[in-house]
Amino acid sequence: MKKTITTKDTFGKLRIYEVVGKIPSGFFVWNIGGNMGDDEYIPICEDLHPGDKDNFEINPDTIKAIKLSVEEVKALRKAASVGINSKKAAEKALKSKRRGYWSDRKRSEAEKTIDIFERITA
Repeated sequence: MKKTITTKDTFGKLRIYEVVGKIPSGFFVWNIGGNMGDDEYIPICEDLHPGDKDNFEINPDTIKAIKLSVEEVKALRKAASVGINSKKAAEKALKSKRRGYWSDRKRSEAEKTIDIFERITA
């Protein structure tokens, strides 16, 4: 039997998340900030249309969550807010030679979260 959690987000919508131990292939941290309504779980999701870079819809039927410390959840939320939402994105930011406000900010968040991503990515 799969373990699930049900949360009511800040907009009053009930969501059911499957609790997993690792981020499955094709999934990433869902950048919904504190709107999940729980500070001990980080929500993860997959693209509904993975080939369409202009479409940001997620698959609502496959949302999952990973239980982490509150500090790790906050770090991953902050990283996701600048686009560092997966191990792959963190590695890309760390390898980037670009300089500028956003590139530097992404690299900084990637440095802070790469160890977490390495531990929780399948």
